[in-house]
Order: sequence, then structure tokens, then C-alpha cells
Amino acid sequence: MLPAPGGLSIARSTIRHVHGSHARTALNSQCSFLFDVTSKTHVSVCALTFVPGTPEGDYEIWSTPQPHENVHQCQKAWLLVAKGSHSSQRGQKFRVQFNRDVTITASARHAFYIQGHNSNAVCFSTDTPSAISGESEEVVIHLGHFKSYPWESQLSTGPFGHNGMQAFVGSLEYNVLQTHAVDHAESMAHQLWDHRPFPDAHVVAVCGKTFAVHRAVLAAASPVFEAAWRQPLKEREERVIRIEAYAEAVEALLCFIYTGSVNVNADPGDMLSLAHLYSLHALVRGSAVRLANQVSTQNAVASVRALRPYRTDATVAESWKALVANIQTILAGDAGLLEEVLLSV
Repeated sequence: MLPAPGGLSIARSTIRHVHGSHARTALNSQCSFLFDVTSKTHVSVCALTFVPGTPEGDYEIWSTPQPHENVHQCQKAWLLVAKGSHSSQRGQKFRVQFNRDVTITASARHAFYIQGHNSNAVCFSTDTPSAISGESEEVVIHLGHFKSYPWESQLSTGPFGHNGMQAFVGSLEYNVLQTHAVDHAESMAHQLWDHRPFPDAHVVAVCGKTFAVHRAVLAAASPVFEAAWRQPLKEREERVIRIEAYAEAVEALLCFIYTGSVNVNADPGDMLSLAHLYSLHALVRGSAVRLANQVSTQNAVASVRALRPYRTDATVAESWKALVANIQTILAGDAGLLEEVLLSV
């Protein structure tokens, strides 16, 4: 674990990304763009990628621990975290490493201000089908505003965009932060998963592969597993539970139960089905987010089939809306794919 501000430390995971709008319509641009970020846990934002609106130019990136609408004209309320120039073409993403990380604690809301020095310095999107620009398991990027002039000008207003607000086009890079107590708990959980000493039960995949497990761990994570161990059923007598899924998915499911870690290589549709079956709400939410964010022409049909049965689940509803919006854009002008998706539902 690496040290971080405020008695927190950087988790063992690699740098993560949260992406804003994919700008599926024509890009718009103005001098500056401001948006807010809410963290669901403790994170440290270390870099930002934005889309310049001019072939070259200077930029400044500022941050503040409050909503941008409250202080967009007060420079003293902001902290400069990066400054430089770019030579990117309009529409090409440009990555900026911060001079200092921006720490956002759980449930806190921070603002970022990408400031240029000409009238078309920063691109944004008015394609705003939802109330946010993007979301990951840890971070939400809210819709933002453009400004015509740094500091002095008013924020953008309606009817241009979503109630006068637009989507950030780009991404944030961040590390997940946690306390030393969480470090200890996570380390113990990973050791328990990696070694699984003194197991007292087994889980068997459909292909026959067997995983040694601890009944107490599975019962603590899932009421379905707890009921299987408690009831006078065959599972309790044999201490064996058979899961109708292949070994890769079963292993990813058990790893999540033990450690809370998501295997990004596991099929999100398979994981959503298993997570829902065993009432693992965090894995349901995470799998649904992955399905919505990773939809493409290649997996559109499979994504709709995987997410549709759970669309009324409260933890899935927002992801279903995001998937529908993304699907609508992908299907535009592709009659063959539209027909295939319609037949799939």
C-alpha cells in the first residue's frame, strides 16, 4: 500500500478510469468547461483526459471541493492542478497528468474546471440522455456547464443542452483510497481467498471443477448460500453446492464473495445472472454498469438479453436507461442490427 493524504492509503488495485460522454453526436466547443464529480468511496484523481476544440492552445485545470455552480466566478476558491499547452487536433483526446492528486472522500462532491484561452478551447457534448456524463463503480461524473470567458462569464443556460447542462467528453484517472483498517481487512480477505485454509465445503461448476470454500464466508455474503447450509437439504448433508455455470464464472463469483474484487475479464452478463441469483447486490450493480458502458455493435444483442430480465431491479434501473440510450445511438442507421436487437427481446 502507498501513503496518501489524511491517513488513507492507495489500494492494491491499478489506476482506474471513469469515462464521460462518448460524444456520439457532433462536438461543441467553448472557452472552458466545468463539471462535478461525486465519489462513492475514497478516491484520488491523478489525471484527466479532455478533447481540445482547436489544433493547439494553452490550458489550465482547476479543482475545488464544492459544486462548480457555487464558485465558478471566484478564482480564489479553486486550486490549480495542471497547466500546459497541447498540439492535438480537434476531436482527439488529450491526457493531462495532474501536478497534485485531488482526493475526494466518500459521498463528497468536487468540481473540475478545464480552462482554455480561446473561444473553442474545450469540447463538450449536448447528447445528454441521462442526468450524468458517466459512472464507474466508485465515481459519478455529473453534467456540467461551459463558459464563454474564464471566471467572469455566466454558466451556460437552457435550452441549449440538458436544462442548460452538457456532458463532459473525456475521462478521469483515479486510485481507490482506503484506511489502514481497511488495508488489514482486505489483506486478510485476499489471503483467505488465495490459500483457503481449513475449508469445510465445496462448490462445483457445471464442467466439474471443484472449489474448496468456507461455509461461513459464503453464508455471510449471500442469504441464498446461508439458507442452503441451514436447511435439511442435500447441500447441507454433503456440504456441496453445484452452480450451473462454467468454472471461470464460478471462480469470479467466489473471488468477489471473498475479496470484493471484480474480475474484469469475466463476462458481465454471466456475472449479473449469478449475482442476482445469490443476492449479491454490489456485484449486480457493478455488472450492470459494465454491460451498459461496454455495449458495442458486436455485443449489443447479448447486452440487451443479459440486462433486460433485471431492468426493474432498483440496482439495475439506471444502467438499463444508460444501455437503452447507448443502444439507440449505436442502432442509428444500422437497420440489420436494429432488427436483430428487436428479435432478441
